Amino acid sequence: MNRRCSVDGCTRAARPQRRLCHGHRARISRYGNPHFTQWGTADEMDVELIVTEQRPAEGLTRLERVLVARGLTERQVPAAEVARIVGVDKRTVERWRARDRQMEAA
Repeated sequence: MNRRCSVDGCTRAARPQRRLCHGHRARISRYGNPHFTQWGTADEMDVELIVTEQRPAEGLTRLERVLVARGLTERQVPAAEVARIVGVDKRTVERWRARDRQMEAA
């Protein structure tokens, strides 16, 4: 029997002997919400505060990291410093900057 995941809108098969697919089970155990994604959640106040103070912060979502990096890039902060503040590798910051330049050119 191929049972579907019980989360509304999910078309994936549920895990054997369970009612949720693996992805939704992981989201519920991590965040308590089957629809939560780190790309859709950003606190604008936190982002602006981190950009202004240029201090490291932990617990940022992926979207917040990208937004902080963009704000710091606009302030001409070097990639190594942005990487330290955001908590990623310097190469990651360089990739984000290259992607942003490419999108501006398009």
